[in-house]
Amino acid sequence: MYTYSSDKEILDRIKVDDQIAFKLLFDHYWESLFAAALKRIKSQDQSKDIVQDVLADIWNRRHSLEIKTSLKSYLHTAVKYHVIKLYQQNRIEVEFDVSGTFQHTDTDNNLAFNELFDVLEIALEKLPERQQVIFRMSRYEGLNSQEIAEKLNLSEQTIFNNLHKTLSTLRTELKDYSPMVVLFLIVFFE
Repeated sequence: MYTYSSDKEILDRIKVDDQIAFKLLFDHYWESLFAAALKRIKSQDQSKDIVQDVLADIWNRRHSLEIKTSLKSYLHTAVKYHVIKLYQQNRIEVEFDVSGTFQHTDTDNNLAFNELFDVLEIALEKLPERQQVIFRMSRYEGLNSQEIAEKLNLSEQTIFNNLHKTLSTLRTELKDYSPMVVLFLIVFFE
């Protein structure tokens, strides 16, 4: 049985066509990536397809792939962007029900998701650096308050307060957009 001490070592082995290293990566991340996709789209088949696409992309780009974040963050972000791409391709408008889950309906009046995320990023750039970092760790990397607090050596209450303040600011910054769009942008990255 082959073992590797780190994700970096696995990636290095994949870059030299090591199929066993790729299988280890696949086996290690499949379940958490599938759960992340399923949480957002509620379709097992589409979730499986997304995870397979993300992992196949790693293999297909193995010779040129440069990952500057942790592998886990990279893969989870890739899943999120594949979900967004799915919504964009289907031109879906998100509607939230009272429980906070979302349903989707077709519409021709949707803004492009890329534009929406550009708007979100511009709004984030206006925030203090610490708020940006905490928001991105929470929404993009999927870390909970305790994990963020440990990484940044801050209290969980400080993380909670920063996230609350950031979300409030983002709602104000994005007030000209549909409330459902704003809610989707902010909640989608839970």
